[in-house]
Amino acid sequence: MKIKNLLIKLFIGTYKLEYTLNPAIQNQAKNVKRVWNNTKYKDFGIERIVRLILVSIQFIFPALYIRHLTGKLGLLWRKLGVESYVILKLFLPIIFFRLHLTDSPIILGITIYMLIETLIYLSSLIFLSDIYASPITYKRSLLLLFVNFIEIGLEYSVIFSYFNSHIKDFFTSNICSAIDLIYFSFVSLSTLGFGDISVREHVGKTIVLCQVLTFILFVGLFLNFYASKIQDLTYFNSEKKPKWNQQESNKKTK
Repeated sequence: MKIKNLLIKLFIGTYKLEYTLNPAIQNQAKNVKRVWNNTKYKDFGIERIVRLILVSIQFIFPALYIRHLTGKLGLLWRKLGVESYVILKLFLPIIFFRLHLTDSPIILGITIYMLIETLIYLSSLIFLSDIYASPITYKRSLLLLFVNFIEIGLEYSVIFSYFNSHIKDFFTSNICSAIDLIYFSFVSLSTLGFGDISVREHVGKTIVLCQVLTFILFVGLFLNFYASKIQDLTYFNSEKKPKWNQQESNKKTK
């Protein structure tokens, strides 16, 4: 019991788990209808197409079902469930390297699937912010964004590892170790491009171009969005003013 209380205090603090939530799956279906019917936001053109894709495609990814199952225990357990899933996705590429599985087409498919899910999820938090609740804190969102960036860099390294093992002379120099692949992935993802390692094949250049676009998304869109809101209070940290306080402030404004 003491260990349980210690873990709750460590990960949650003193906040009481009093939130009850709507089932995530049913709520997502309602969100699809809200976007389709322009219930809360009047979108059109390319923006509308993007929003419809983002709100609909999440039914094929595990995160929605993790939110649904953990949400039965309350808001914070849902958030902890999502965080656990994010950490799992962070370590999966490392596990693939450790077990020498990166030359498997199944592992390649899983990696691309996880990569797409992360980009879809982050995009939906911005483009669908009108139908989603605000985060617990924007600082937490910024921290998770950094974890997502590391995760994506590792996932790209798994993709490079697969093609390196299946295409002869995929790189300009001989790369055999996981650390070299991870190094190249993050150098490419951050658009530094030292030039000590580069790709020869068209498929490799296409992957690098995708990394550049991913970096632009992170810096120009995701990072800028959350960094601009980092000091904003959300429902989790805001305190409701007493009625007498509101009345007093109303009198002053008059």
